[in-house]
Amino acid sequence: MRKLRIAYVTPRYFPHVGGVEYVVRNLAEQLALKGHDVTVITGEPHGEKTTAEKVNKVEVVRVPTYTVGEAYHVPKEKMAIRRLLQESFDVVHTNSIHAVFSLLPLEVKRLGKSDWKLVMSMHHSTEGYTFLRRLAWKLIWKRYVTHRLGYVDLVHATSPIEADIVSEHFPSVKGRMVTIPLGIEEDVLNYRWNGRNSDYLLYCGRLEKYKRIDLAIKAVTYLVKLGHKIRLVIVGSGSISKKIEKVGKHLDYISYFPPKSRSEYLKLMSNARAVISLSSAENFNLFLAEAYAIGVPIIATRESAAFYPEMGNVNALSPPHVAEAILRVLSFDARDNSGMYAPKTWKKVIEEFESAYKTIV
Repeated sequence: MRKLRIAYVTPRYFPHVGGVEYVVRNLAEQLALKGHDVTVITGEPHGEKTTAEKVNKVEVVRVPTYTVGEAYHVPKEKMAIRRLLQESFDVVHTNSIHAVFSLLPLEVKRLGKSDWKLVMSMHHSTEGYTFLRRLAWKLIWKRYVTHRLGYVDLVHATSPIEADIVSEHFPSVKGRMVTIPLGIEEDVLNYRWNGRNSDYLLYCGRLEKYKRIDLAIKAVTYLVKLGHKIRLVIVGSGSISKKIEKVGKHLDYISYFPPKSRSEYLKLMSNARAVISLSSAENFNLFLAEAYAIGVPIIATRESAAFYPEMGNVNALSPPHVAEAILRVLSFDARDNSGMYAPKTWKKVIEEFESAYKTIV
């Protein structure tokens, strides 16, 4: 494939931590390593001025933004972004329909001031996690996005579940959609499940209300009261971190830790009896994907297991029902089937993105 000039547009970027940040960094750096000319145009919350730097062969331009509860990401210097987007890129790949920042390429395209092809990864799993955000979605945001989607050449979904949600909310994009599951890091393949005799379940990731961590705690509490010897280890950060930490101080079978190093995280995962994720809204849960690749048994809702929804084994959202799902998994003599549906590594996924870009350039 010929060398491409690619711009990724994202509301935040490394070293900020988050799902979109992780995806864009992997795409940008992997494609830069393959010889493509890659620029990341990103928001910088509370930044003072637009800056540029080279990070791992990627040109990173940071534009200051305003945020409301770490959401919306309104750029302070819209003209700076528009000027950047007037450069001669082959592909502009924008990420997240839930940020003002990421919708600017659609506006530039609508005004006819560019000839690059526009790809959009919506990262769309819910209409909003609060009443006010859902109201804004219904009254303003969905209509605004819908009117501009006609200028998008290709819509990328990360899983069959996200593809279904996007098709339902935006029927006009069905013929322009490609589903490319995300990748896992190659270091995961160095680990195998070693937790058959372990006594703890593990959750790692964002600590937000929609992740239903409180339900996992209640289910484990239910089992402990029935006499089962089981613990729940929770690792992560987010808006309910302090609440989870407080719970861990009062219940000896609940342990909370802030984010760990990569090696510590993988070791903790490979030694867990099982992993658990009861989220209500996921497009591609990296934590579960990596656990599955290692061979760790999984307790999950269908939404959490979006990369392979049939793996979801929690069918009712009450502590007794989740506890029942936990017991089913713990009593099952797990076999090493981690290779059957495990996601591909990023190196292989990058080839699919290159091919997708090639079809529209």
